[in-house]
Amino acid sequence: MENENEILGYVVCRTCLNPKAIKQGKGKRAAFVHGRCECGPDTRTGKAAQVEMKAFKSLDEIQSEIEVLKAPKPEVKPVVQEVVSDPEPKPNQETESKPMGTVACVGIGAVMGLVFGGLVKTFKMVA
Repeated sequence: MENENEILGYVVCRTCLNPKAIKQGKGKRAAFVHGRCECGPDTRTGKAAQVEMKAFKSLDEIQSEIEVLKAPKPEVKPVVQEVVSDPEPKPNQETESKPMGTVACVGIGAVMGLVFGGLVKTFKMVA
């Protein structure tokens, strides 16, 4: 009974960046492994999760991986390139249409409704 609660190994918890202890399941979950870290229990039984948790390692290896993940990344300075401007201006830049706002669409719809509604009313009265 004592071996059932034995920690098999550890994996890196990608959420809290702490070691996640891996144990073998019991009872109807004996075919699966489960983990526990500061985030709480991880009892996922999906294939991808089980493959990840079954790739457990020793605590020393996991702590060194966590140190690498927590280490500050070197700052990468962006490369500035000179932009050569086009000697010819693009013609008709002002003719590009601008998107219509919601208020304008509602207003146009209301006006069209009034006009066509009046026409229908007039045709009903004539007929």
